Amino acid sequence: MKKIFIIVLICSIVCLAIGLTGCGNEFAKQEYNDTEKIAQIEDSYAKDNSVFNPIDGGYSLTVSKFSGRQTLWSKTLEKSAEIEIQFDFSISSGSAKVVYIDCNNNVTVLIECSQNISNEQTATKTVSLTSGLNRLKIVGYNCKDIDLKILFDESHIDSNN
Repeated sequence: MKKIFIIVLICSIVCLAIGLTGCGNEFAKQEYNDTEKIAQIEDSYAKDNSVFNPIDGGYSLTVSKFSGRQTLWSKTLEKSAEIEIQFDFSISSGSAKVVYIDCNNNVTVLIECSQNISNEQTATKTVSLTSGLNRLKIVGYNCKDIDLKILFDESHIDSNN
């Protein structure tokens, strides 16, 4: 009897593990438009082969697979300021966007790529940063081959800290 219990227990654990791996990216799809989840300080993501580098005037991100939400940039300001941000963004499949989150956790989509919209975007946005915490996050699901460049001039807001 003890042997049967152990076999059933092992089979249950294996089935549970297999079942959980099959729905690993569903959380990201369900939360893609959930501003409360996106605005959370905590990040939640799964990714493969990721390289995030500072480049002259900004940042570069390449990822082979991505699902979830990840903070790319954050800055706490003593007073409000405006900043111009240039984006070059492409993916081969999936849906992804870069959002701005202000100190009140308001979420604004700055640029978005998907098979339904366009898998390649270039844009320049003027963002009104608020006093307090300001963040940029990438949010996506089932993304493959992300290539993102963010260029901005922080020099006029660096004196704010």
